Amino acid sequence: MDYIYDIVLNFQNEYYDFFEWKNTDKVINIKKIPVYLVNDNNYLDLKYNEVILDREELPHSIKMFLVTNGREVLGLLLDKEGRIIKKSSLLFEEADEVLEEKETIKTLPLKYKKNITKPHISYSRLYLEKRKFLQKYFSKIDINQDEYLLKYIYYDIFKKEEDNINKVYKELKSLINININKIYQSIKRVSIELKK
Repeated sequence: MDYIYDIVLNFQNEYYDFFEWKNTDKVINIKKIPVYLVNDNNYLDLKYNEVILDREELPHSIKMFLVTNGREVLGLLLDKEGRIIKKSSLLFEEADEVLEEKETIKTLPLKYKKNITKPHISYSRLYLEKRKFLQKYFSKIDINQDEYLLKYIYYDIFKKEEDNINKVYKELKSLINININKIYQSIKRVSIELKK
């Protein structure tokens, strides 16, 4: 078994590149972690799909390990059934260190108990967080009780007044797909204004 020493990982439910890590993430320092070489198809399955590994090929004591296809490196965290519960990218320098050793890394033949394909979303972490925030925000809006708030946000964005509350709501909500930054920034700005 091959090991990599002294790296940092940021395990999340979804895979995020290291440049999308946040200050609030729980980044952990790992002193020693096993690393395995897998083929491209297996690597992509592990990175993007919902996978439960057959633990036959892996020592049962291993809960955390790295995999590489020779071009990228991925950290995986398993539960006791072999389900991948969290994933982490590596810092650029640390991934590069692993890739320099790719010729000597042992190949891991993988068997799956389960491999459910998930749609690969190519949006950034920040975009997805803004979208989730906005969907939650609009799900809590009562079009009648929050009429003035909606009109205030509408005016903040479009610099014009609109009396038809249904039109206001529809146009604001459509901005999630058209210009997410505009609606997100306006709601944040208006929320700060209202707290004053």
